[in-house]
Amino acid sequence: MVNLDAKGKPCPMPVIMAKKELEKGEPFSITVDNETAVNNLTRLANAKGCTLKTENGDGWFTLEFSAPTITGEESEKSGSYAVFFNKNTVGCGDNELGHNLAKMMLYTLTQSDDVPSYVLMMNGGVKLATEDECVAHLEKLTEMGCTVMVCGTCLNFFGIADQVKAGIVSNMYDILTAMQQVSKVITA
Repeated sequence: MVNLDAKGKPCPMPVIMAKKELEKGEPFSITVDNETAVNNLTRLANAKGCTLKTENGDGWFTLEFSAPTITGEESEKSGSYAVFFNKNTVGCGDNELGHNLAKMMLYTLTQSDDVPSYVLMMNGGVKLATEDECVAHLEKLTEMGCTVMVCGTCLNFFGIADQVKAGIVSNMYDILTAMQQVSKVITA
């Protein structure tokens, strides 16, 4: 049986690692070092119909997954969706944390089987399309079939139109039309 070592890996890396292993359809185990990861992995196991056995050690947890009974093809998708960034952070509170969450959100989308139809950026969100780490994720999403639209008016307002490295420089009409075409819009 394969044992994945996810100790020290930040959220959502343990879940992404387990999800990739689940695609093989075989039992496996994963070792993590925090209860948040245990809770996240437990929800994943439940969603995939896996039985789960957990062993607690001194500062670590090993979760043994059975083979999944629900495959990715069987799970229902609710339709197309868009992710809307109106700032370069996720949530409110600490800006540094929020910015790190925005980068991790973009990365996590690249690891999903359910890629958004659109990633839409307005106001401060357009800054993400100028940052190398985010650009790599946005380019990957584009390769996966996602359309990334960046508001030109917003880029001009911030004086960064010449710094855009990913996405299509767009406008309010096209971004609003994209929102109207999808089943749901998730605001980051």
